[in-house]
Amino acid sequence: MDLAGLLQWNISLFLLILARWAGMIMLAPVFGARGVPALVKLGLAVSLSMILYPLIRASQPQIPAEFLLYFALILKETWVGLVIGFVISALTSIVEGAGQLIDLQMGFTMGNALDPVYGMQSPMMGNFEMVLATMLLLATNAHYYLIAAMVKSYVYVPISPAGLPLGIAFFVRLAVEIFALSVQLAMPVFGAMLLADLGVGLLTRAVPQINVFSIIFAVKIIFGFILLFMAMPLFAESVSHLFNTSMDWLLQLYRGWKA
Repeated sequence: MDLAGLLQWNISLFLLILARWAGMIMLAPVFGARGVPALVKLGLAVSLSMILYPLIRASQPQIPAEFLLYFALILKETWVGLVIGFVISALTSIVEGAGQLIDLQMGFTMGNALDPVYGMQSPMMGNFEMVLATMLLLATNAHYYLIAAMVKSYVYVPISPAGLPLGIAFFVRLAVEIFALSVQLAMPVFGAMLLADLGVGLLTRAVPQINVFSIIFAVKIIFGFILLFMAMPLFAESVSHLFNTSMDWLLQLYRGWKA
């Protein structure tokens, strides 16, 4: 291979590596936040691709010479990164879903706040818990494990023109588990406030002369914040468990692709 051909092969390989990392960073919860500038995301993707480039180059992956096949391979690598980022972002979906259930009981449903992570409307408690979960992940260096999991993807899904299985059943099961974990995370506060609503309903039924509804909304907010404060020591352990669960989902995804 002459010098021009060798240079073209190396540039083509680097762009393939960059496509997968860019797809992951676009959707990952910590790296893909809306508050992170686009140049920072691009610089992070390029830096990680440069670090990983010697390892991928040593495996001598097959790179098609035809433009259409190479373009299809670029799309495949981008798709792999997007799917990995989507599975990782399930962690924030669980936390945000739990906050939405808590908002429903506390009466904050109509007052959704702007989410600083994704730049869209989200529940107030979901926004608070998601920001807190992101801080916990950064404080425990969990983003390093995300990078390591991304590097592991090349073992199960190497750079090659081979296609990928759809795996629709996996994503359906993933959506069910996300909803179930959201309910479980919100259940201590949600369940206690639901029992409080039942008690207020019974009190109103027993003593109709008491105008409970004039003060119940303020009492529910105060009661909800007290429950959140009491459950806060367990939140870090819950986030750690959810992170481990998301890593297990990634491993299942990799094994399904390899099969």
